[in-house]
Amino acid sequence: MTPGYPQGPASALLPEAARARDNLARLANVLGVPVSAFSPATDGQEEAILQAADLVTVFAAIENPAARRTCLAFVRAMASS
Repeated sequence: MTPGYPQGPASALLPEAARARDNLARLANVLGVPVSAFSPATDGQEEAILQAADLVTVFAAIENPAARRTCLAFVRAMASS
């Protein structure tokens, strides 16, 4: 069970949403933070969580190390602006 994340059978979700949920849960576990740390405590929390999971899924699919660095630099720049 992942604290701070709705539980339920993965079959109740679309495959992409289930995959996103699982990826975000793994990321939170690796970082040692609750899943809720990836989004503000607002009504849009679920959408933010799914967007963060989508970002992680897409980033993991980038095979070129230089492209990953470029992507990471872009995301960091957006976060600081």
